[in-house]
Amino acid sequence: MKNNTWLTDKYVAHRGLFDNITLPENSLAAFENAVKNNFAIEMDVQMTKDGVLVVFHDDEMSRMTSLKGDIREKSYDEIKDACLLGTQHKIPTFEQFLECINGRTQLVIEIKTHKNIGTVEQKVLDVLSGYTGEYCIESFNPLIVRWFKVHAPNIVRGQLSYDFKDAPFGRLKKRMLSHLWLCKWNGSQFIAFDEQSVAENKAVARYRKKIPVICWTVKSQQRLDFLEQYCDNVIFDSFLPERRDLDN
Repeated sequence: MKNNTWLTDKYVAHRGLFDNITLPENSLAAFENAVKNNFAIEMDVQMTKDGVLVVFHDDEMSRMTSLKGDIREKSYDEIKDACLLGTQHKIPTFEQFLECINGRTQLVIEIKTHKNIGTVEQKVLDVLSGYTGEYCIESFNPLIVRWFKVHAPNIVRGQLSYDFKDAPFGRLKKRMLSHLWLCKWNGSQFIAFDEQSVAENKAVARYRKKIPVICWTVKSQQRLDFLEQYCDNVIFDSFLPERRDLDN
């Protein structure tokens, strides 16, 4: 993790510093709020059906907008005027997001899983080629992490995971993902693991001897205090953490 100490030394605001009232998650306003409060930022990248990269977490659009349907099956023109949670804030493109941040804080860029691995990743790589700020890439899909190991080995990459108990997978696949079997193969340089199950996961503890572990998504100071023994940093929302990170 040489030259990327921020990944363990600076708390990461989940989808920006939002309240989902006046500051919706993954909005430029929430990202500005994170910068103002000197947090790093975690955010989500998806691609519309006409190839535009946008910053949006859900596949289905109805939770955050008045639109229905999968964002990946809509054109950018169909979604560009959609308001987030009834506010004036719109869904940013990935390029708009990077222009907004402009290197003022560090970024944890999650690429949501999708078909045809390589299409979204190449577009992300192309857009990032002109960006000079600090960032890393993460994904739940081990194949996406592997793509960056092969095609952009200079970019710091990490594996997102959790216990997968609620996933619609077979037992073997659940075990493979939750026990991080592919992390050496895909060149993961950090692990981002669900805070609810990190304490009992022995694979995470083994990996932590070699690479950093980040817990997501921590929602209280009490929980953060407890998890410090199991991780090197946190991705948080729903509260403002005490700034012990900046003392490191």
